[in-house]
Amino acid sequence: MTATAITVTDWKPVIAGALLGFCDIRLPSGMILHEVSIMRGKDGGFWASPPGKPMLDRAGHVMLDNNGRRRYTSCVSFADASTKMRFSAGVIEALRRAFPEALAASPEPITSAPSDNEAPF
Repeated sequence: MTATAITVTDWKPVIAGALLGFCDIRLPSGMILHEVSIMRGKDGGFWASPPGKPMLDRAGHVMLDNNGRRRYTSCVSFADASTKMRFSAGVIEALRRAFPEALAASPEPITSAPSDNEAPF
């Protein structure tokens, strides 16, 4: 593991639809993100999504979608799709290193992780 690698410090499995669980990560910059969602697509690939928060209406009630599920808004965004994909791939790679059982017998992520000289975090 290099000094520029993302590190997963905690893993909480929660199986619900595409959601596999949540992890806490430490970025090379020292920033720590809690409750990063780990998802599995229908194609078998994985991705990581930064934490979000439930959307509230004017009265402070949690908003629901047409299927009765909570709606969420992002707390963290990315400058572009490439950066978002590098983040996701880096988290998946770090999760495999720290908690190999989390994604055991699963295919590799669709995107590649950032190289040592390409760590935007």
